[in-house]
Formats: sequence, C-alpha cells, structure tokens
Amino acid sequence: MNKNDGRDEILEYIQAHGTVDKDCTRPSNPKPKQFCRKHAVRVVLDLHGMKSDEAVRKIRLFFNQSISKGIREILIIHGRGIHSKSGDGPVLKTLVRNMLEMELRNLIRDYRAASPRDGGDGATLVYLK
Repeated sequence: MNKNDGRDEILEYIQAHGTVDKDCTRPSNPKPKQFCRKHAVRVVLDLHGMKSDEAVRKIRLFFNQSISKGIREILIIHGRGIHSKSGDGPVLKTLVRNMLEMELRNLIRDYRAASPRDGGDGATLVYLK
C-alpha cells in the first residue's frame, strides 16, 4: 500500500478543480446573538488590607464606574477575616454584605459567595442590573 494513502491524488484534484466556499453565498444572520452569561465581563475589586471607611469609598466609586462601563459582574475580594480582631468577625465581609443589602440593593440583581476557585468565603460575586 502507498504511504500517502491517496493524498497526492486528492491534492492534485483540488489544485486542478479548486474548492467551493459553500458559506460565501449563505445570508448572514440578521438577528444578533443572545448575551451569554459565561462571557459576561467581570471586574475584580480587591479590598485586602483596607480600613472600613476606605473600603466604603472604594466600593462606591467602583460600582459607579462599573455601571457606567456596562459591567455585569463584580468580584469583590474582602478576605475571610482571619486577621480581624478577635470577636469582631470578618469586618470587610460584613461591610460588603451590608452595603449590598442596604445602600446598593437597587443597583444589583443578586450576590453570592464566590466559587472556591474565585476565593470562596473570602470573596463575593455581585451581579449588576
């Protein structure tokens, strides 16, 4: 049996006769593709090491900028609170959740703890309206 298994004959045929682009005469789809959530633009806000008042200013500014840019998802990294003073609990995490439930509730569709690969309990994923 020949080593090229007839590939030379196929290539000769294509060179002699050419190929037809079956898609060139196909009409383009007039409907735009639907928005796919998997491809939504996500931005990250890292609050590690910030004091509460600094974090509040940063969150407000970041949300305003994200909304004006059409961003749909924000990943807020606040940490798990293991360095917070004993008895206080996770200060930044609590601050973020309180802001989402009170001040920013009209701007967001939903929020949840991030997946383990995105930070787990140390981050919150926010879906904007």
